[in-house]
Amino acid sequence: MPTLVNTLRNLLAYTIWADRQILASLRGLPAEDLARDTGTSFGSVLGTLAHILGAEQLWLSRLLGVPLRHLPSLEDYPSLDLLAASFEDFWPQLEFYLASLADEQLAGDFTWTSTEGETRTAPLRQVLLHLVTHSTYHRGQVAAQLRQLGHAAPPTDLLDWRGSA
Repeated sequence: MPTLVNTLRNLLAYTIWADRQILASLRGLPAEDLARDTGTSFGSVLGTLAHILGAEQLWLSRLLGVPLRHLPSLEDYPSLDLLAASFEDFWPQLEFYLASLADEQLAGDFTWTSTEGETRTAPLRQVLLHLVTHSTYHRGQVAAQLRQLGHAAPPTDLLDWRGSA
């Protein structure tokens, strides 16, 4: 039976895989479609993906104890190429964190400062699950945006992932 740390490692590895699936599906799509406002939380496909990456970077920085100076957004990643390169730069950092994660850590609480300046505390396992579910939620928005724009969305369900479960 897998341990909690193995389950969380797998969920975070799935997150990397699913992010890759989405980014790969965008290659060759018109830049104007990727930037078109679809009326969703972060406007466009690019805006939503920039939010996913920014949030993943924010959480990893908190977990590592190295706070970001600002929450990355679409202004930081104005093109698909720059966004994809930034994801590629980020994934090894997340993978390193995953490799260093230990069962003992998951039993404890994690304290961070929110983007509003509030000190918050939650079980570390809940924070890691939040990172996974937050990205999954917004990838679902990207899938809907792509369909709204007349493009196919790639399969990113956990059941489609070929990693170890």
